Amino acid sequence: MSFGWSAGDIAAAIELAHRIYEALDSCHGAAREYREARSFLKELTQTLQPLKSFAAWDAYPVYGKEITDRVGFIKEPVENLLSEIVKLEPSLGSGAKHGHHRNVLPKLNWHFRVSKRVLDLRGQIDCHMRILDSLLQRLTLSVCTVLSIASYSGKKTN
Repeated sequence: MSFGWSAGDIAAAIELAHRIYEALDSCHGAAREYREARSFLKELTQTLQPLKSFAAWDAYPVYGKEITDRVGFIKEPVENLLSEIVKLEPSLGSGAKHGHHRNVLPKLNWHFRVSKRVLDLRGQIDCHMRILDSLLQRLTLSVCTVLSIASYSGKKTN
């Protein structure tokens, strides 16, 4: 029976210490990751808002329902996660004090737990974002086609 530390144990401890050091770095660690994720989620929410109002417009009902569905699939989990991570703003936001020794627990919480949820969310909504992009491209082509036909018909009758 062997007691003590093996080379693998020491390597794992050094790797963990390095990951903790990186997480505590104010410029490149958890605080930067937090600010990037918060910015992404806020911008995504702001981008989805006009799409929701477009769907209520009913000018193109074929696309309206699909767009509303996709926006709903994306917006709810994004808003839920955003409302949760905004609570970390005082510790990780741009107004937080810099330094490895400040806000240690929120930084570690972000690095080892919450940041994974942001990555999971991106993967979860990726499919819906691609479908939404395709719907918007088809809608744009439909609108351009209708306008082109209307413009051509107007010139032909004049």
